[in-house]
Amino acid sequence: MFEEKIYINDVINKMGHVFERFRYLTRTRPLNEDQMKVINYHLSEIMKVLNEK
Repeated sequence: MFEEKIYINDVINKMGHVFERFRYLTRTRPLNEDQMKVINYHLSEIMKVLNEK
């Protein structure tokens, strides 16, 4: 299996894109409760990884 190297700048750019997209969507249409739960779950998982020692 081919493993692709992951660069920090790519991760930061993706996070920025997610933030901008979320901000845009919340201004243009409401997200339903299930969507918010999924988003919150994934953000919580990301925070767990970032807070690991």
